[in-house]
Amino acid sequence: MGSVSKRRAIQTARARTCSNSTSFLLTMPGFLDDSNFGALSCKLITVCPNNVHLGKSLPTINANITLFDETTGILKAIISGNEITKWRTAAASVVATKYLTAKKGLRVLAILGAGAQGEIHAVAFQHFFNFEEANSKRLIRIWNHNTLKAEKLVSKLNQLYCGTVFKCFKSNEMCVKEADVIITATFASEPIVQLKWLKKGTHINAVGAGLTHYSELSESIYLASDVYIDYSEGAEAELTGLKELGVEFKGEIGTLVSGGVSPSSVNQITVFQSLGMAVEDCAMARMVYDLYKKQYRNV
Repeated sequence: MGSVSKRRAIQTARARTCSNSTSFLLTMPGFLDDSNFGALSCKLITVCPNNVHLGKSLPTINANITLFDETTGILKAIISGNEITKWRTAAASVVATKYLTAKKGLRVLAILGAGAQGEIHAVAFQHFFNFEEANSKRLIRIWNHNTLKAEKLVSKLNQLYCGTVFKCFKSNEMCVKEADVIITATFASEPIVQLKWLKKGTHINAVGAGLTHYSELSESIYLASDVYIDYSEGAEAELTGLKELGVEFKGEIGTLVSGGVSPSSVNQITVFQSLGMAVEDCAMARMVYDLYKKQYRNV
């Protein structure tokens, strides 16, 4: 993120190719200039929301990353991108939360969505922010439009961590009320979070992709918040609706990382509008490729 804001990365806004009314293909090319994690790659993603309704449920998002030699342009590897996409998206939310809530504290996390991104965000935030038992009032709340799915995820996570940190909520309103940090990770085409439900200083990581990348939150939230983005080029292409509303972006998260801009005040609601960046995939693909070569150096 710091490299992006220092213009040591090249990436264009993702291109979308629709295959039918609900499914589409995304292409995300990028180049990252970094001695440890630099790479030239392109991620191809298919998004098929109806996969969940198939007899044998399949992932709704499937990704593959092509990694190229930076000098010759020769294809070096094709790397499965499903796990990479999950982890790098959650990692971006963790970084944004770290820098935007440094002076606020984090007791209650609310996650809307119990799919792949909801689960991986729960694991990542538990790892980095170390929530304790529910009776200490530091907990992770989870809501899903399908309550049974949320209950299953909560049970799975509590068994994984041998505790009661995770709690299912049947109401999205009650899930987010008094929460310090909110994560929206759904395909919602209409707002599932309203401004009147939020307390002062709430931070929101909006990572879902419904009708638009910003359909999960009400317009009033965006107008009342300091909104941060991951990269300007993507925002210019995919967040035009917010610009038309009069929303002014405070800056890229990378500018916070590099110290180019100060975090918002503790009472200000903040939103990290996460689009996902090709150079995140560059860094992850390079890391995986290098680890593979190290382990199988004679292959």
